Amino acid sequence: MSDKKSNANSGKATTNNASKKPASGKVTKPLRRPSAAKSGQTSSNADHKSADSRKAKLFDRLKNNEKQNAHTKNLKNKRGFLGKASGASSRGGFEQDKNRFRMIWGIALIILGLLIGRAYYLQVANAQFYQDKGAELITSVRTQASYRGMITDRNNLPLAVSAPLATVSFSPHDYAREYYELKRIIITNPDSPQLVARMQKRLDNMDLTTLAAAANISVNELKKVTAIDASIDVTDEEAVKAALPSGAGSHYLPLLNKVTPEIAQSVSSLDFPGVYEKNFFQRYYPQPHPNSQLLGFMGQNANDSEGGYEGRAGIERQYETELAGDDGKVLVLKDAKQNSLKEIKQIEPEVPGKDVALTIDSRLQYLLYKELEKAGRLQKARWSTGMIVDVQTGEVLALSTWPSFNSNNLNEMTGENQRNRALLDIFEPGSVMKPFTVAAALDSGKYTATSLIDTNPGSIRVRGYTIRDHNNLGMINMATLLQKSSNVASTKIALSLPADAITKMQKQFGFGEKTPLQFPGEGSGLVVTPQEKETARRATVSYGYGLQVTLAQVAQAYSALAAGGVMHPLTLIKDNKPPPSKRIMAHEQAMSIVQMMESVTEDGGTAKGAAIDGYRVAGKTGTSRRINPDGGYYTDQYRNVFAGMVPASNPRLVGVMLIEDPRGQIYAGLTVAPVFHNVMSEALRLYNVPLDKPLKTEAP
Repeated sequence: MSDKKSNANSGKATTNNASKKPASGKVTKPLRRPSAAKSGQTSSNADHKSADSRKAKLFDRLKNNEKQNAHTKNLKNKRGFLGKASGASSRGGFEQDKNRFRMIWGIALIILGLLIGRAYYLQVANAQFYQDKGAELITSVRTQASYRGMITDRNNLPLAVSAPLATVSFSPHDYAREYYELKRIIITNPDSPQLVARMQKRLDNMDLTTLAAAANISVNELKKVTAIDASIDVTDEEAVKAALPSGAGSHYLPLLNKVTPEIAQSVSSLDFPGVYEKNFFQRYYPQPHPNSQLLGFMGQNANDSEGGYEGRAGIERQYETELAGDDGKVLVLKDAKQNSLKEIKQIEPEVPGKDVALTIDSRLQYLLYKELEKAGRLQKARWSTGMIVDVQTGEVLALSTWPSFNSNNLNEMTGENQRNRALLDIFEPGSVMKPFTVAAALDSGKYTATSLIDTNPGSIRVRGYTIRDHNNLGMINMATLLQKSSNVASTKIALSLPADAITKMQKQFGFGEKTPLQFPGEGSGLVVTPQEKETARRATVSYGYGLQVTLAQVAQAYSALAAGGVMHPLTLIKDNKPPPSKRIMAHEQAMSIVQMMESVTEDGGTAKGAAIDGYRVAGKTGTSRRINPDGGYYTDQYRNVFAGMVPASNPRLVGVMLIEDPRGQIYAGLTVAPVFHNVMSEALRLYNVPLDKPLKTEAP
């Protein structure tokens, strides 16, 4: 009984102690010692000590469990987002690790996706952009200028050629920068004797005396522009930068300007720092003054980033595409200083320009120009111009204007001397139009070559205007009309025909529209058909007033007459197929007009100075007043024109010459007819045209 009570009391005491501080987790009940009363034995002191020791251990275990539970609770509060805290549960730790594992792999996959996307953007989606950016740093595309085609005459003699030239320049800034850089490497690398030796050798090769001798320039000038300062600290970047040459001429000092590549090679082969060579082609004209307005000139192309040149006038402009060809493009490797190191590959091949062969005979061209210059200076004229045409083909054999300029030196060019007067300028032609008035008369059927016209009393009144001849010619035929250049007879023919008869014939011969030459800036002229009541206009157009033409149109029309009424369109290009020819007048009528015009160069005619010994010459003079911009005509300024053909029996050549505002003489027979004589005499000789008239023999 006592043992049971003792055990019970012991249990109660234990329970009471436990209730005071409840423990969490699994608790193991302490072993209880059997009561002494039950066993009949009394407890010794050792037993009491053993019991107390066990109680103390139990208390410590309970205290440790309480601390552990508190720590676990604290972790739960801090890391609740990682999973549920489970204290000492093994399953709770596994759930926590699984969540952490998923989170880490999720982050890793996101980063991997971003890396893959970035790599795709750089290497696939936008690969070309970055490739181009990288290529720009180490490569550049250089234009390879094509060779411009030549312009030649009909005998393949060059009239315009492209000569290869070079310009060698020196950059004092680049030279000084290289000098200081080599000095810095030598000073900062004392432990590398091989490197120092190489740099010293390069430094020794930068002797300005060598460059001065090769470029034939003063060495003192080179030293002055480079301004090398041996006292600066080359390791101080700011000091070096301040010592480098700056200002005008610090990056460009011409050493050799526009020299042949062989001469430029003597300097560029030195491989001298700061020396650069630029190669290009320059247009050269072997016969500049006679051809300047015809061939034109070259000018800088504003649309070319590299400052290329293009044809700006004349044949150079008209056939720019054929002459220029296509420039090539080369990919070159460059260094950090943007200097070309070597060519990598040809991107676009260079296509040389084609040669253009003209119908011009350079011999006749020179003769024509010299005679125009001679007459222009003698007559103190404003200018003079002329053309020679092959009757059988329409080819232009010569075309020149004075005054001219040296097309190799454009500083001589002005707005006046660059004009191709024969093609660009329009004017009232005067009496050179009378053969076409006769052509309209014959074509009408109302007149024949022998028809007579009454010009008495040497004048005629039309709408309040008086039209006069120089003399009272009386009754004259068509030949006399042309020989004496009768205005009265021309007026009577025009008024007897329909209102549009004269202008219709003029247009039929090509007046009032551009010639097939299609020269840049060519004038078209103006032929206005008068109304029935406009009798004054009908009269004036019959003798060359009230209309505007170009000298090229006059040459083309006279060539058609000389060819027996067949229009051979003018051409300047030898190899081009010209437009088809067409008949515009009956052969018999055309040749009868040519025969009438022979009297103009014979005794009693207005152009006896145009006659050529041994040849029958047909032609017509035109002396007209110059228009006054303020209204009406000048009373003291004239224009002289002569158009002729040789030999008249079977015309081969047509020549048309004009002198503007002569001050020595005022009549075409005295000013421009001698020019025709001098030029055409040589032309007939050069082309071996047989005589068609006995040579004159001097009396013994």
